[in-house]
Amino acid sequence: MVDKLDWQGGVGKEWSKRMDGLNCLLGPVGDVGIVALGDVAKKRVLDVGCGAGSTSRALAGLGAEVTGVDVSTDLLALAKHDGGADYLLADAASEPLGGPYDAVYSRCGAMFFDDAIAGWTHIRNHTVPGGNLSIVCWCAGKENGWASIPLRAARPILGDPPPPPPAGTPGPFAWADPDYFAPILKQAGWKNLKWQAVDADAQITTGDDPDPIERAVQFTLRIGPLAKSLEGMAPEIRTKIGAVLATVYKDYLDGDAVRVPTKAWIITAQA
Repeated sequence: MVDKLDWQGGVGKEWSKRMDGLNCLLGPVGDVGIVALGDVAKKRVLDVGCGAGSTSRALAGLGAEVTGVDVSTDLLALAKHDGGADYLLADAASEPLGGPYDAVYSRCGAMFFDDAIAGWTHIRNHTVPGGNLSIVCWCAGKENGWASIPLRAARPILGDPPPPPPAGTPGPFAWADPDYFAPILKQAGWKNLKWQAVDADAQITTGDDPDPIERAVQFTLRIGPLAKSLEGMAPEIRTKIGAVLATVYKDYLDGDAVRVPTKAWIITAQA
C-alpha cells in the first residue's frame, strides 16, 4: 500500500532522486494518454499527480495553460525548478484546486486516493461541463515487466511474493481492473467512459553508470514491488539479488538500454 503520507515522505523523496528513470518507464504510456486528451491548445488543464512536472511541461508545450498538482514537496521542488507550468502543493482529492479546468490529465496518479469516489467527484467539480478526462494507470502487475520480471528473478532467494492486495488498495495496480475503476468514475459523475489497453516497451534505468544493465539493476532495487520487498533486508541479500537481476536483464538488453514490456489502461471520459 502507498498512501498520501508515503508520497509526502520516503516515496516522494526516492522518486525525486529517480525521475530520470521514472520518466523513461512512464513516458511511453503517458504520451498515449496525452494524445487521448485531444487538442489542449489554449485550454486550462489540470495535471493530477504531476510529480516533477514532465507531463505538465509536455501539455504546456501543446499550448495548454497547465496547473500541476501533487502532494510531494520533493517532487514539486523539481517541477518548480524546471518551470513550464503553474504548480500547486495540494491533495487533489480534497483541497482547493483553482480552475475551473477544461481538461484533466493524470499519469499514474489516479490510484492513490483513500476515497476514490470522493476524490474524483472533487476533481470533476473543478472541471467545466463536457471537459475531457484522460487517465493513465497500470494494468495488472503480471502484465508489466518492470514489476513481474524482478519478482520472478528474486523468487529463489526471497520465496513467493505476497499476493496482490485487493483491488482499490492505494498503490500502482489499484486500478488494474476495469470492474473496479469504471463504477468509481461513473459514480463520481464522469460520463462517456471508455478505456483501452496500451502495450509499450519501456527503458529501465537510473543514474549515469555506463553499463545499461547496472542502471536497470539500480532502478529496480529502489523503485517498484521488489524494492518494497527488500526494505529492511541485509545488504548482502540486496547484493545477491542485484547479481541475479544483472543476469536476467541480459535477455532484455536492446542496444544501450534494458527494455521491458509494459501495459497500461488509457481511460477517457467527460465531466
